[in-house]
Amino acid sequence: MTRSSGPTRPNGSGGAPTVETRIVAYLRARPILCLAILTPGIPEYLSTSSPVLALVTNPAFFFLQLAINVGQYTAGALLIREAMIRWHKGWGSVLLLGLAYGVTEEGLGDNTLFNTNHAADGVLGSFGHWVGVNWVWATAVLAFHVIFSIGLPILLLSLALPATRGRSLLGRRGLVVALASLAATTATETLIVYNQFHFWMGPYLLIGSGITIAALVVAAYRLPRNSWAPPSERPSARSWEVGAIGFLFFPIAFVLEYGFTSGPVPPAVIILGELVIFGLLFERIRRRIGRTQNEYLLVDLAFGSVLWQAVFGVLLTLGLPFTLPLVAITLLFFFRLQRAYPDPASAAERNRPPTGTSGVGDTG
Repeated sequence: MTRSSGPTRPNGSGGAPTVETRIVAYLRARPILCLAILTPGIPEYLSTSSPVLALVTNPAFFFLQLAINVGQYTAGALLIREAMIRWHKGWGSVLLLGLAYGVTEEGLGDNTLFNTNHAADGVLGSFGHWVGVNWVWATAVLAFHVIFSIGLPILLLSLALPATRGRSLLGRRGLVVALASLAATTATETLIVYNQFHFWMGPYLLIGSGITIAALVVAAYRLPRNSWAPPSERPSARSWEVGAIGFLFFPIAFVLEYGFTSGPVPPAVIILGELVIFGLLFERIRRRIGRTQNEYLLVDLAFGSVLWQAVFGVLLTLGLPFTLPLVAITLLFFFRLQRAYPDPASAAERNRPPTGTSGVGDTG
């Protein structure tokens, strides 16, 4: 997780590499495994959407869920990353493909976009439900997949393993396997949902979902590479600013979604509020993040976003905080990233000579 992809540094004593450096070297040589840890680690296990405690309480269920999660999340992120590289596209196309992935998982797989009785939706299964779609729920959950399921893992892989930037990880056979994995796990989820909730979306929503996914993929392919690029060459944002935006993004969405379901505010107003706030936050980041020398800000943005997932998971498990080991690993991961990509302003301040001296020595 350093700037270089070369050999790991030895420990301070000059002896054999530590366990940590061995693990880092092992993961550096296996970028697909790294992506498989990030997805579904961030959106599922850190937030307890898929409880890691099931490894102890129900191992068979844990490994079934793990297989489905990797088969969907990792395959989806790999395919979108490959499209980004092979089509020579930017982050605007990744966002569109992330939406397509979200419709695939939440629409065709989990059916949460349509099922009014799905446990994940809660009250949002009926609040804002129109022409078969849970619109209030869909607005935030699709944005969630764009950011946490697709965007963050791809970004963090490029930061942790810079040698992989712009490099394809899949050959033709790998692409076929990833597509088959995504299709098979999505179909498996559909069967599980039908068995559990006795719900099927019906032909019209199925066809509509397929058309939506296809349209998003075509739009991502046709979108110019620089259509969503930052306007300035150098970043102007501060670390605390991007970290706060990353952290507050979904608490704001959560309050908007669930804070007004019992009041007089109509669903359309809530959806509009979400879209406006999401758009403003995205635009704030785009305008201030810069095109170059911005890695330290990208680390802080990612850390703020992932920290929210960690805090959310801990809050949900206060009685038995089984996510704390995952939180510790997450903090160590970002500690290493922040050491690899320090803030240039902070580094310059640390290297500035004391007042009254020159850069070479005291001229007296």
